[in-house]
Amino acid sequence: MKLTRLFRFVFDLFSPVYASEKVEDLPDALEPKTLYLVGDRTPWAAALLCPCGCRDVIQISLIANDNPRWRIFEHTDSTMSIFPSIRRIKNCRSHFFLRRGRIGWAKDIEL
Repeated sequence: MKLTRLFRFVFDLFSPVYASEKVEDLPDALEPKTLYLVGDRTPWAAALLCPCGCRDVIQISLIANDNPRWRIFEHTDSTMSIFPSIRRIKNCRSHFFLRRGRIGWAKDIEL
């Protein structure tokens, strides 16, 4: 049990932190480890490169009436969290969380 906590602590120290960038329009080329918040004043979408390394662009809706939709939470340390998790059902099939600017991989679940 203590070894697991130590491993997670070390992993958190060295895992890359995602920065957030507010943009009016999504750039043509996205930067790794960047969460783009799209919209003039209130973001209506977010986008990032898939953290698995496949370089696919993942776009998610933040619009309240959309289904599915996600929520973004900005913490006091300026890191971001996305709720719920992001699960790709095509291509690389990644399933992950972005919590406090860090990627956490979900366990494989049968569809």
